[in-house]
Order: sequence, then C-alpha cells, then structure tokens
Amino acid sequence: MHTVNIRVTHKRADVETLETFAFPDVEKALRDIHSLPHVEECVIIQTCNRVEIFAASEDVRAARHHIVDYIMEDVLSRMRRRRGISEQECVPPEVLANQIIKFSSKLHDVMEVDYHTDALRHLLRLASGVESMIVGEDQILGQVRDAYNLARRAGTVGEFFDKIFTKAIHVGKLVRSTTGINKGAVSIGSAAVELAEQVLGTLRGRRVLLIGAGEMGKLVSKALWSYQPAEILVANRTWSKAERLAAELGGRAVRFSDIPEVIPHSDLVITATSSDKPIITKEVLGDGSRSMVIIDVAIPRNVSQDVASLPGVRLFNIDDLREVAERNKKAREREIERVEEIIDRELGMLIRHLYRIDVEGIVRELFREAESVRRREMERALRMLGNGVSERERRIIEDLSRVLVKRITSPIAENLRRAAEMGDQEAVRVAEKLLRCEDVSEGEAEKAEEN
Repeated sequence: MHTVNIRVTHKRADVETLETFAFPDVEKALRDIHSLPHVEECVIIQTCNRVEIFAASEDVRAARHHIVDYIMEDVLSRMRRRRGISEQECVPPEVLANQIIKFSSKLHDVMEVDYHTDALRHLLRLASGVESMIVGEDQILGQVRDAYNLARRAGTVGEFFDKIFTKAIHVGKLVRSTTGINKGAVSIGSAAVELAEQVLGTLRGRRVLLIGAGEMGKLVSKALWSYQPAEILVANRTWSKAERLAAELGGRAVRFSDIPEVIPHSDLVITATSSDKPIITKEVLGDGSRSMVIIDVAIPRNVSQDVASLPGVRLFNIDDLREVAERNKKAREREIERVEEIIDRELGMLIRHLYRIDVEGIVRELFREAESVRRREMERALRMLGNGVSERERRIIEDLSRVLVKRITSPIAENLRRAAEMGDQEAVRVAEKLLRCEDVSEGEAEKAEEN
C-alpha cells in the first residue's frame, strides 16, 4: 500500500479559489472518494486555508486520476446549482466544455500532488505546523487529529493510515515539546486581530462584534482580550456557546437574529462561522455609512464581496493576512531547521514500520562516511593554507563543506527511503554493499592525490 496527497492550499490559491474547492460536506466527500476505484483508505483535511486529500492505494497514480475526476465533477455540480441549473437540465455542450476547460486550467495551476515518501513527509510537516500560513500555529495539529477521527468514524481508514496518522500526531506533539516552533507564534485568529489593530490604529475603546464561537472564534477572542476594546459582543447560532464565550471575555452575547441591529454600532466585525452562505450582506449593513472594519476569516466566506463597495466599510479576508504570516515565518526560520531534523528521523522510523525494510542504518552510514570525508578534507585544506586563515574564513570553509555534503547525500538518502517504500530490496542491497566497501586510509588517499 502507498500514499498519494492531493491538495489546494494558501501557497498557490487565493481565498476565492479555496472556497471553490472546499467540500460543503466533508464526511460525504470522504465516503464518495473512499468508494472510488483504487482508493483503499482516505482522509480529508479541510481548514480555512487548505483542502487536502490523503488516499492509500496499491496504484496511487490510478487513484489520483479518479480523485481528480471526482473533484472536477463535484465543483462543476456546485457551480450549476449556484446558477440555478438542475442536474437533469440539458447544458449546451459548448457551455459545459468551456466550464470544464476553465476549471481544468485552474486545477492545474493550484493543485499540488505528492506520492509515497513525499506525501508522508508533507503530512509530518503539516502536523508540525511548518506548512501552515501562520508557521508554528497549534491549531493545525488538532485539525489533523479531527480529520483522522472523522475518517475513522466514517469507516474510510484502516491499519495503514492508522499507523501513518498516529505517527503524524506524535510528531506534531514532539516538535512542539522539543523545539520553539510554536513559542510566541500567532494564529489565524490573532493575525486577524493584529491586522485590525494596524488598520484602526488601536482597538482600545472600540466596539467589537465577533460572529462565531467555534474553534476559530475562540482563537480570535483570546487575541482580542489583550487589546482592551471597550466592548465585545459575541454572536453564534447556538446561544449557549455565545453566552459561554462572552462570559469568558467579559463581553455580551447577542442572538444571531440580532446581528442586523448591533452591527451598525460596531467599529470592528470579525466573522468566523462555518456557514456556507454569506451572513453579512449589503442589506444587513444598510447604507454602510458608518466607518467600520470587517475581517472575514471563514471558508466559505461569511461576507458578501459587494459589501466592500459601501462607503464606510473596509473589508479584509484570509488573503490579507499573508503579510502577518510572512513576518511570523521569518521569526521561526531557525526552529524550522530543527523541526526538519526531527521529521527526517521520524519519517525513517515510519517507513521502516510500514514496510519493514530498515534502510536507516545504511542512511546513517552514508552520512557518517560523508561527514568523515568532509572533516578529513577540510583539515587537509586548512593545513595547506597555512596559519594565515582567520577564524571567519575557517567558518566559511566549514559551512561551505557542510552544505556541499548535505546537497550531495540528502537526495541519495531520499532515494534509498523511496526504494524501501517501494519494496526494492535489490536497490537496498546494492547501497549496503557500496557503503560497506573498505575505506581508503587517510595516508593512502593523500599519497594517491600527490601522485
């Protein structure tokens, strides 16, 4: 069994495109994809900035073909429904052809696909927070866990993905406990509040309306508290959730039906619900003459786009958080390197567990031998340069040699792991034989070079 990952994420897609690809009913999509030819197991991870399908199959390329066909049919069907065209209604062939061509082109531009080890590595990176728009955010680990649990309840995972997703969740916890990847990291919710502070100048003394008391709403509320707004109102379809979150904030709960009455008195509105239809429209805002900022962090979007044309409204969405995300990523670059080391180690253990071919000893020997040669040759080069080499120049030579060794050996290690995953015992035996050759002694190497 092998793995394929098909994804559309914030890295290539804007909010409108993500909205197009998001499944309205994830559990139904799980069961549909699981029933496709060549798909043995399936998990869907869908958040405000990604739609990802992980599928297990003996023939991952055939599985990918069927999944992509399903995505195309699903999106085109929803497009027809939005335009009021029934499934039975005859669509002119040229119109349908144009729809398919246009959508296929967009799919090609935004979709990413990984197979085998690359798909597994991506999942470990995802659970670790390094694939997130807000690098290091903790929310994604819970979302991976929730996606896996939903798939288990839906009956779309078996022993293979049980091992893989259990490992991914373990790695997500491990990197957060042993590195600083999530120390001081912002979330999508806190990034939205930071953006609001920049736009408004200050949130102190402002009136804030938070629509949505779910997971994202809670992240927003945590960030809001420290900015000391004058009043926080919380609206949610489930009244008890609105009351509970408002009490935690020292704010006030309002009925969902009362949003049109309270929104005209708000300076900042943040929407974070799972509604598949706009909650805030021009009709809700009236003439829109009052100056206000609206930040929509939901997928699908909670705010109708024509709201932006109202004179007093400044509307922002997930796409506008990218600047905050980029600053956060730069602050975590050193920690990302440490996380990658953990992922490399854990990925090797996962592959060994899945395929019972232990190539990690060979990989370690490859790195050990390469490091031994690097040290030996670097010291020899420094001796040849004499005593005039400064400490700075020594560090530059050291760094250069490390980078060269890593660039040369890492692809070999990845190919070995992929060979193990594909059950290529012959490739593993050849690598083992090559790496167990008798070493040429340092003295013999120097003599050979002198001659």
